[in-house]
Amino acid sequence: QSRNDPASGLNSEQIRLVERIHLDFERAGASFDETTQKEYADLKAKLASLTTQFQQNVMKDEETYEIVLKKEDMTGCPDGLVEAAHQAAVDRNKADGEYVITLSRSLVEPFLTFSDRRDLREQAWRAWTRRGELDPERDNLAIATDILKLRKKQAEYHGCKTFAEYQCLDRMAKTPENVMELLENVWRRAKVCADKERKALEEFVAENGEELEGGIMPWDWRYYATKVRAA
Repeated sequence: QSRNDPASGLNSEQIRLVERIHLDFERAGASFDETTQKEYADLKAKLASLTTQFQQNVMKDEETYEIVLKKEDMTGCPDGLVEAAHQAAVDRNKADGEYVITLSRSLVEPFLTFSDRRDLREQAWRAWTRRGELDPERDNLAIATDILKLRKKQAEYHGCKTFAEYQCLDRMAKTPENVMELLENVWRRAKVCADKERKALEEFVAENGEELEGGIMPWDWRYYATKVRAA
């Protein structure tokens, strides 16, 4: 309270800084009793460990998953991508004439953008969107469930019903409801743009006499969007 007292001599920026530091201490459990502080510290340690494990699982899938290809499978791919895929194969001791696409962004994203092979784009996209669950020993679903449970418990320590409520307390939106209202507004506008782009992609495919089973799929979007822009 005293920080808002004119006699404190603090200007508005200094008051905001004090409030920020005070809130950080509160969120770290400074106002809890000794027993609760220990419980809260243990909870945060578990959260940190699980979050790190989650990220490491994703990175491991990006590193270890591979699609082994031949030169003819790289049709449509620019020279830089072909060279990178060849180097990836060399690094993994593959046979001569083989190329490797991993889930590293530097490989998989340009492959999804330029590869003429729709079947391979689908294979790469499905693996890309399943990072963290490609190996039973690295299944992030269970980890994510534990993280959500711990986050809810963390929020409850601070008198909040949900982690979303806890996160919004010191954000501009203030409440989860305001966040959802903003997201719904953005979603409606974004969907209009996405539908317009999808129509342009479909028209391009039709004009070029192509027939895509199932229509434009997620693994087609980058590929045809690039072609439409270049047309």
